[in-house]
Amino acid sequence: MDKNEKVYTINAKTGEKKDGYFVYIAYPKPKITGNRWMMTFQDSLAIIAEDKDLTGQTLRVFMLSISELEFENYITIKQVDMAKRLSMHKTDVSKSMRILVDKGIILKVKEGTTSAYKLNPTYGWKGKVSNLEKERKRIHNLRMVKN
Repeated sequence: MDKNEKVYTINAKTGEKKDGYFVYIAYPKPKITGNRWMMTFQDSLAIIAEDKDLTGQTLRVFMLSISELEFENYITIKQVDMAKRLSMHKTDVSKSMRILVDKGIILKVKEGTTSAYKLNPTYGWKGKVSNLEKERKRIHNLRMVKN
């Protein structure tokens, strides 16, 4: 190409002729720090915030519980470890968990011979979105059987 020749780009819709080329410069996507995540629901956050029984220690236990959420909403931290991390007595952690279970925010589920805790999927979810509705229906059906 001769240095005196001009290069044009023509807009196909308008026919407008511009000097030079349009160049796409790809910027790397910013990396999300960490790989731990969960999805929560704004309405459920309001329910928790407005509940007068959920204060101080109970809210701290709830926040630490959901920070240790694994797929399908299993809470993977032991109460004794919660007590250490929160500088609380284990009995206070147990009382807080009981309040959260009684309110249906945390679900106590039987896993073989032991019990486990899960976040009620009405309040948040960690897992495949396609499994969220299945889990909600499963919990609804369990409640219907109990009633």
